[in-house]
Amino acid sequence: MKKLLSLALSLLLACSLCTALAADYSDVFTNFDLRDSWTAATEITFTDTAVTINGSGAAADGTVVTITAPGVYKLQGSCADGQVLVEIDKAEKAQLVLAGLTLTCQSSAPLYVLSADKVSLTLAPDTVNTFTDGKAYTAAFEKQPNACICSRDDLVINGTGTLNVQGNFNNGIGTKNDLRIAGGVITVSAVKNALKGNDSVAIQNGAITLTAGKDAIKADNEDKPDKGYVYIAGGDIRITAGDDAIQATQDVTITGGALTVTATGKAVNSKGSQDIASGVINGK
Repeated sequence: MKKLLSLALSLLLACSLCTALAADYSDVFTNFDLRDSWTAATEITFTDTAVTINGSGAAADGTVVTITAPGVYKLQGSCADGQVLVEIDKAEKAQLVLAGLTLTCQSSAPLYVLSADKVSLTLAPDTVNTFTDGKAYTAAFEKQPNACICSRDDLVINGTGTLNVQGNFNNGIGTKNDLRIAGGVITVSAVKNALKGNDSVAIQNGAITLTAGKDAIKADNEDKPDKGYVYIAGGDIRITAGDDAIQATQDVTITGGALTVTATGKAVNSKGSQDIASGVINGK
């Protein structure tokens, strides 16, 4: 009887530990993350030779636009060599509404957030938005970007439009902090990682196609125990990866969605716990 009781207590303790390891990330998406509507906005329109700005908070130098105030900005047009820089206070937010923008930067990241609390990219309905970088970055920054769409702070993608990203230099979409995807039709191709959030990557919705020379989805913060995770709650995600489909230094939690994976490495590779709903991952 004592042996049976001891075994039962051991099993109960093991189950409790497993439950504790399964992290809950269901509240990581804020109201700002999910807000894909807007009213008034500063309008920024690109051409190959100039940028027209109708409103306040932004200025253009040739085909380089710098946003220096929080607010809502609607970006559209096409430019063969231009750039959008966001440099606002660390306590402030900006919403960039992508409303039919095709932007290539030959010498750097076409979209670079140097400072902000958080920036959202809202994909306007029935629009196609395309970002492409060059194969080498030569533009001088104190801290160089390492992705076609790059942010040194939190970055959110939402809306129902289309976003195409071609990362020819390094990563496709990358942040030094948290990367959130709440919607959109998103296609990312990158020579290294397709989606990279140093602190975390979280996906709630969207039709997402990722092609990566290395890892498709990656979070690599090793210093903070509550960071370095990947969380997926929904979306149709199709992955082709030269290494791992998903890599995290901490936890990987997948509660929903559908992932179709072709990876040379592992479908999921993490140093922490893996809490993956049954049947959501197909392929290797």
